[in-house]
Amino acid sequence: MERKSAVTSHIDYERDLNPAQLEAVTTPGGPVLVIAGAGSGKTRTIVYRVAWLVEQGVDPASILLLTFTRKAAEEMLSRASRLLDTRVAKVSGGTFHSTGNLILRRYSTRLGFDQAFSIMDQGDSIEAIDHIRHTITPPIPDLKDFPRARTLADIFSHASGAGGGLERSVELRSPHFIQNVADMERVRGEYERYKKANNLMDYDDLLSWTIRLLEDHDRVRADISNRWRHLLVDEYQDTNKLQAHLLRLLASEHDNVMVVGDDSQSIYSFRGADFRNIMEFPNLFPGTRIIKLEENYRSTAPILALTNRIISGASEGYEKRLFTKTEGGSLPIAARPSSERDQSRFVIQCLSELGDAGIPLNEVAVLFRAGFHSFDLEGELTRNRIDYVKYGGFKFLESLHIKDVLAHLKVTINPRDRLGWARILKILPGVGIKTGMSLANTIAEQGLPARASELVPSSRKYSGALDELLELIHDLRNGADTISEKVDRVNRRYFPFLKQNYDNYPKRMRDLEQLADLTVPYKSLNRFLNDMALEPPDEEASGSGPGSNTVVLSTIHSAKGLEWHTVIIIWAAEGKIPSPMASTSPHEIEEERRLIYVAATRAKRNLVVCAPRTQLDRVRGVIPARLSRFFEEIPDEYFRAVSL
Repeated sequence: MERKSAVTSHIDYERDLNPAQLEAVTTPGGPVLVIAGAGSGKTRTIVYRVAWLVEQGVDPASILLLTFTRKAAEEMLSRASRLLDTRVAKVSGGTFHSTGNLILRRYSTRLGFDQAFSIMDQGDSIEAIDHIRHTITPPIPDLKDFPRARTLADIFSHASGAGGGLERSVELRSPHFIQNVADMERVRGEYERYKKANNLMDYDDLLSWTIRLLEDHDRVRADISNRWRHLLVDEYQDTNKLQAHLLRLLASEHDNVMVVGDDSQSIYSFRGADFRNIMEFPNLFPGTRIIKLEENYRSTAPILALTNRIISGASEGYEKRLFTKTEGGSLPIAARPSSERDQSRFVIQCLSELGDAGIPLNEVAVLFRAGFHSFDLEGELTRNRIDYVKYGGFKFLESLHIKDVLAHLKVTINPRDRLGWARILKILPGVGIKTGMSLANTIAEQGLPARASELVPSSRKYSGALDELLELIHDLRNGADTISEKVDRVNRRYFPFLKQNYDNYPKRMRDLEQLADLTVPYKSLNRFLNDMALEPPDEEASGSGPGSNTVVLSTIHSAKGLEWHTVIIIWAAEGKIPSPMASTSPHEIEEERRLIYVAATRAKRNLVVCAPRTQLDRVRGVIPARLSRFFEEIPDEYFRAVSL
C-alpha cells in the first residue's frame, strides 16, 4: 500500500470497533471482501476505513468510494470528515454511473464523442426508440404486435447491464415477444448509431462506453487506475455484470479493492443485480481476503437464532452466523390464524398490545411478499381507525388496468356513473375522449339503454362494439354470477384491449386475476367496491401518511435497509412466499429465501410470523394453506406459538 508520511491518530480504532470491523478497517492493500451481515455496522466500517487510509498517509484524492446513490456516498464521506478532518473532502465518492461520466468527459474524443456529449434521460431514450421503430428500413412488419418504445428501452437496458445478450433479456423480461428478437436487434443497432451520430449517451452508456475505453486504451486504463489506487464499494451484492467488469478494469494496476456486501441480502435480480458477482469476487480478484462481520447490533439473540436458521438452508452462500452480546429477548411468535380475516384481526390485536406497552405505531412494520397481500389488513385497519402508510407493491387504484375493470363493475351497480362510463367507453375502437364523455353524459341522464341504437346510429363504426358492451353490463346486472365470475367475464372482454395497449400485458393479466381472487370473501359487489375505494393512494405511498401514530405496511423489497422495534410478517404461507412465479427456478427459490431472511432481520425486539391455515380459492373455495417451506423446516423451539 502506497503511503505518504503517516500521522499520529487521534481515533481509538480498537475502542470504537469490534475485532472483525477492526480487521476490515486496518487490513493492508489488496483485494478484500467484507461479508457484512444484517445490522453488523457496515456503514461504520466503511467510514472508519476511509479515515484509516487517510491517517496512514494515503493521498485522499487516490481513494474512490462507489455507492448506489450519491446521497449515500455524501453521507459516508460527511461522517468520515467529522471523524477525521477536512482532508477527507478530497476523497472521491459517487455512483458507478457518475464515475463513468467523470471519466468519459475527459476521454470521450477517443471514442468518437465530443466532450460536450449530452446524457439522455429515460424520456429522451423512449422518444428516440419510438422514432426508430416507426421509420426503420425495411419497416417492421405488424408494428401493432411489436414491443412499444418503453418496453424496448427496458429490454435494451437490461441486456446492457446483465451482459447476457438481447435474446436472454427478452426471455427474462418479455418472453411473449421472443419471436420479435431479430427486429429488436435491428432497432437496437439503429438506436446505437443514432446516439453516436448525435453525440448522445444514455444512462447505460456511461458504463458500457467507459468499459470500452478502458479495454481499448491501455494507457488511459493505467492512468485512471493509478489515479484511484484504493477502491471501496458498498452494497456489492446489488451490482450487475457491467459494474463488476468496470471495477476489475479500474483496479487493473493495483488490486486495492474492498467491497462490502451481504450475499444473504441479494434480492434485486429483477433490477439486474447479479447474485453471482459477490460469490465470484474471489475469482475476479485472486488472493482475496474474506472478512466476515457477524456481530449484530440490531436484533435480540432469539431473533438472530431464527434468522441464522433460515439462511442456513441456502444452497449457496458465505457461511456466517450472526450473534449479539446483548442478553435477553423473547422468542419470535408463530401465529396460525384460521383465515385471512382472522390474520388481520390478530395484527390489530398485536398493535393494541404494543400500544399499551408504550411502543409507538411507527416503530411497527407489517411486511409481505406482494402488495396485494395486505389488502384485507388495510380494510381492517381502516375499520379500526388505525392510520397506516404503505410502501411498495401493487396499488390497485393507481393502476390503469385495474381502474378499467373496476369501472365496468361500478356502472353495473350505478348506471349513472359518468366517470365509470367515460373510462370503459374509451376502450371501444373509434371512441375518443370527447365522444366517450358525450355518450357517458347521455347514459347518465337518460338511463342504461338496452341497445346501441338508442344512443347512436348503426352507421357509427363503434356501434357493434357498443352493443356488446351494453349486453355485458346487462348480464352483469341481472345474472347470477358470483363477484369473481363477474370479474372474470370483464377480464375476458378486456384482454384484447390489454394486449393491444400494454407490452407487459401478461403481468397485467395476472394482476386482474389477483383482483378476481380478492373478491372471493365478498357476498356484496357494492361492499367490495366500497372497500376498494376506502384509502386512495398518493404517488409515494398509499394510506394516511407517515407519523408517530402510523403503522408501516411494506413489501419486503421496499423494507431492505430499514429496521423497526417490531416486525410482523403476514402471509408467511406456501404459495405466497415463495411466490408461485418463482417455483420453477431454483435460483428464484433461493432469492425468495433471502427475501424472508431480509424481512426477519428488520426486527429489533419482536418478530411475529403469521400464516393463515386456510385461504380462499375461486374454484375450490376454502382450501388448506401450508406454512411457507422456509419456516416449516425450522424446529418448533425457535418459536413461541400463540393460541388463536
